[in-house]
Amino acid sequence: MRIFISLTIVMSFGAASAAAQTSPVENFVRAMVELKRTSATCDRYVQGSPLSLMTGIDAYFTALKQPVPAPVDEKTRDSIGKLIKQHAAYICSTKLVKAQNNYMRAAAAYMDKKPAQWPDAPWIEFPQWCQDPACAEY
Repeated sequence: MRIFISLTIVMSFGAASAAAQTSPVENFVRAMVELKRTSATCDRYVQGSPLSLMTGIDAYFTALKQPVPAPVDEKTRDSIGKLIKQHAAYICSTKLVKAQNNYMRAAAAYMDKKPAQWPDAPWIEFPQWCQDPACAEY
C-alpha cells in the first residue's frame, strides 16, 4: 500500500510539473484546437452556430502557413445525437463554455508571451448557447 501511495504521489507530481512546463504558445494552440473541435462537434445542437464563429482560428493557422484543424469528435457527436434535443443542447452548451473559458485563459497567457512574429490571438465573440441554463427551449 505504501509503494502505491508513493508512486501515485510521484506520478501526480510528475504530471503537474510536465503541465507547468508547457509554454503559453503550446497551451494556446491546444485550447484553440479544442475549441474548434468542440464547436464542430456541437454545431448542430445549439443555437448561434459555434463553428461559424471560428473563422479567426482558421485565419490564425493560415497566417502561420499551417493546416487549419478540422477535427470533429465523431464518437461524441454520435452519442449526443441519440439524446433528446434538450439534453444534447445542454451537454454541448456545457462543453462549449468549458472550451471557451480554457481558450480565453490560454489566449491571455499567449498574448503576454507570444513570439513577436506570431499573429495575435483571434478575438471570438461567444453568444449564449441556450436561453436558459437547462436549455429548456429545445
